Amino acid sequence: MSRLVVKSHRPLQLAVAIVALSSIIAVITWLLLDTSHWSYIYNRLGKNHDQKMLWEVNKELKKENTDLQERVVMLERSTELDKQTAVLLQNELTSLQDEISRLKRELEFYQGVMDDTRESSGLQVQGLHITPLSRERSYHLSVVLTHVAKGDMFTEGVMDITIEGTVGKTVRKLKLKELISDEALDLSFKFKNFKRFGSNITLPLELVPQKVIVEIQPKDKKQANIRKVFDWQTAAS
Repeated sequence: MSRLVVKSHRPLQLAVAIVALSSIIAVITWLLLDTSHWSYIYNRLGKNHDQKMLWEVNKELKKENTDLQERVVMLERSTELDKQTAVLLQNELTSLQDEISRLKRELEFYQGVMDDTRESSGLQVQGLHITPLSRERSYHLSVVLTHVAKGDMFTEGVMDITIEGTVGKTVRKLKLKELISDEALDLSFKFKNFKRFGSNITLPLELVPQKVIVEIQPKDKKQANIRKVFDWQTAAS
């Protein structure tokens, strides 16, 4: 006797299973066949990793470059300061050398004065010296008077200084007070042994100096007036 078997018919589930199985097979087949696609993805990932490393390296290099630039700026500033210091020291050295030369000339000048006074007596115009200054046509004029006498006697009087030169072919004489800006200059004197007068003068542009005339009028009428003429070039040498 035969049996009757009743089975449920589920066409929707069967279709879903077939579709799912087909999709899985298709994906596996695609994965197996399209290896170049995955190689491309792997390469892209590798490149991204390399780019990140390069970016980090570039960042570090930029930082080092900034640090180096700062060091260069510091070194340049230090070098500039060293140069300024060297210039200041050189200027100071030059100034000291000039001062030493000036003092040496002063010493030689006074040694000459002392040597000359050994053979003189009474009031004398012992020397005159002219020193060029930095400003054009400007000079420092020094006159030394000596008095050699027995005891502690003073000598008194007044001095007059004249600069003689030429303007073209014309002889011109200018008093010292016409060539200085110090209106308080006093050319009177009273001393025992030694007296020095000094003043800065400025000559007119057109004047060619030739002589310096020093005149002394003692207060004591028993003493004769003194007049001494100095050659400008000799006094300025």
